[in-house]
Amino acid sequence: MNENYIKEAAYYLWQNAGCPSGQDEKFWSMAVEQISSCSKSTAKKSACKKSCSSTSSSSKKTASKSTSKTSSKK
Repeated sequence: MNENYIKEAAYYLWQNAGCPSGQDEKFWSMAVEQISSCSKSTAKKSACKKSCSSTSSSSKKTASKSTSKTSSKK
């Protein structure tokens, strides 16, 4: 298992949860579980890639929404 994949997955999980502090081990474990379940089956890999990409895009959407809200308040 590649540590960079785990790190990135944990980061996106953490962001989607609202960036709570003190829960880094929880998100790391969730990422390891998600990645290991994806690697068990070739069919699941494509489903996990879709899941990961939707997680990534939703994080980006959330970030852009918060940026636009901040800009409109000025």
